[in-house]
Amino acid sequence: MNDSTSMIIQLQHWIEWIGVLTSLYGAYFISLALIGEVKKKTKTKTMPPVTRFALVIAARNEADVIENLVLSLQQQNYPADLYDIFVAPNNCTDNTRELAVSCGAQIFDPVGEIRSKGDVLSQFVKRCLNEKKYDAICVFDADNIVHSDFLQKMNNAKLSGAHIAQGFKDSKNPTDSDIASSFSIYFWIIDRFYNASREALKLSSFITGTGFMVTTAFLERIGGWNTRTITEDYEFSAQCVLAGERVHYVSDAIVYDEQPLTFEQSWKQRRRWSTGNFDSSKYYLRDLLSQAVHKRSAACFDLAMTYLSPVIFILSLAALLGQAVLMGCKFFMPSFTDQPQFLSFGLFLGLVLCSILAVFVTYTSNRKTIRGLCRAISFFMLFLLSWLPINVVSLLKKQRKWEAIAHTRALTLEDL
Repeated sequence: MNDSTSMIIQLQHWIEWIGVLTSLYGAYFISLALIGEVKKKTKTKTMPPVTRFALVIAARNEADVIENLVLSLQQQNYPADLYDIFVAPNNCTDNTRELAVSCGAQIFDPVGEIRSKGDVLSQFVKRCLNEKKYDAICVFDADNIVHSDFLQKMNNAKLSGAHIAQGFKDSKNPTDSDIASSFSIYFWIIDRFYNASREALKLSSFITGTGFMVTTAFLERIGGWNTRTITEDYEFSAQCVLAGERVHYVSDAIVYDEQPLTFEQSWKQRRRWSTGNFDSSKYYLRDLLSQAVHKRSAACFDLAMTYLSPVIFILSLAALLGQAVLMGCKFFMPSFTDQPQFLSFGLFLGLVLCSILAVFVTYTSNRKTIRGLCRAISFFMLFLLSWLPINVVSLLKKQRKWEAIAHTRALTLEDL
């Protein structure tokens, strides 16, 4: 056996081991999703409305949608004297501020350079902790519409012991385009098979950017809001479990979120997510693994598995490049025919499974009769495949600047 043949065989073995590793990684999430799906869910009791909420909306040129969000918050089935609505305009060149004031919202003006929503939250949380007026803070995006029972459901969760709770992130515009439909299905899968499963298994769910509640007592305990990446939700989820608190999932606290319409908008948003995932893993993965071992924390272990996704991606990319080399070897060395197919088969199986989940969540959601979703499911696999170049670009060149995505879908709860 010559040196070239030996190197090829070693490369085969490495690819096979990576295939096994990525398959086990995927099997972990599939197993938890299935166990959580069949496990009986516990219902939170309805509690008297006593929690004092501060509702904050970071807004950057959101004149088209800010009024309807504020209106939906004013129509909450919750005592009006127990919550205040704050709009935090930043980097605005339109009349977002004036429209928010005309709707009856209070204005919170962040100071200094605002690079991301995390910068706004850091200053707003500091003010709330100094004032000691509120029991909890709820965070929304300016393009949201909020279900009228949202605050009551979060009040129930807090009085039942939750310090952090994520609501159900539904879609405001699932049939506006194939991209919007794919995003809608993506978040339905996250809510149904990640967050709901974690809640059923008493692990930590995931903050998904908007429609979440955090108590001021917890924020005071961890020293305020201190995120440093452009994906503050992903980062804050890790801070919660490292501080010994899990993120609860409240499936009936509903927020309707506007999804991107074009691939360009989708690319911009997912580039931000991908960069934040790589950065957050660098900052928190070691601590999550450490607490998983030393404190035997199941929540830290589970979140560490999620935070391992950039590592798994890099390994999978290396294996795919290795397979390309082996294909070249087969072309130039006809006698060489032994190629590992396990990795390719695993990736294909994962895409097929995600498409099956897409069909399931679409059929079982309250949107199953909406025309156009069948077409969206067909595009969903392409949507997932497009993550590959996005992650590659983000790995090579991280996105450091938060770029706004235009929101124009001015819907009300009645429209939905």
